[in-house]
Amino acid sequence: MTAATVLVGCPSGDPPPPDGLPPSASAVCGTNLCLDLNDPLNAALTMVDGALTVRAPKDTILIVRTSTGAAQAVSDICTHAACGVRYDRAGKALTCPCHGSRYTLTGAVLRGPATQPLKRYVTQLDESTNLLTIML
Repeated sequence: MTAATVLVGCPSGDPPPPDGLPPSASAVCGTNLCLDLNDPLNAALTMVDGALTVRAPKDTILIVRTSTGAAQAVSDICTHAACGVRYDRAGKALTCPCHGSRYTLTGAVLRGPATQPLKRYVTQLDESTNLLTIML
């Protein structure tokens, strides 16, 4: 067995993280990340409770449209075992599929084993242009 095949910390049998992200259209704009909500690839964020995961230069970010004029954005990476968290629409929370950690939409821990919150990003939605900016 090589060092690359040894898992440290968590038992085997955990589901692997998703292979890829659904397509989205985002662009670095200055020091931030911008999403044009008029682009069909970002359609999930045009309605309340829509969610989308996007890649940023140094993180993967989960965005949830929380109202007609606002969205929450947090790191998609669980602070317990680095699995990608998912949006639970029914529970209005973020859940880690690997070990069951739950977070609020602002990234605070609701239930462990995670003990640290998800990194939170400030968002700005310009409703006149339908542009969502995530401050990196």
